[in-house]
Amino acid sequence: MKSEPRTHDFGPARRCWGHDYNVDKVGDGGQRLHLTGWGPRMEVGDFILLTNGQRASRYRIAEYKPVMDVDDMWRAVVDFAPRT
Repeated sequence: MKSEPRTHDFGPARRCWGHDYNVDKVGDGGQRLHLTGWGPRMEVGDFILLTNGQRASRYRIAEYKPVMDVDDMWRAVVDFAPRT
C-alpha cells in the first residue's frame, strides 16, 4: 500500500547547496517541467514546491529517476498541480 504523497519544498527560501534544481525543459506553457535536481529521494505522486518569483508553485511528480544510482541526484518530469 502506497503512503500518502509527501511535499518536498524547493521554494525560494529552501534552495541551497545540495538542495536545488534546474529546469531543463518547459512544456505546455509551464504546465509540465523536466527537472534535474539534488536533494532527498522522492516518489512518483509526491508534490514538489518550486520557486516562482518570491512565491512557490506546486507540481506533482509524474516521472522520477535517480541519476547514476546516487540517492541525492535525480531527474523528474512534473505537472502543475495548484492547491485546491
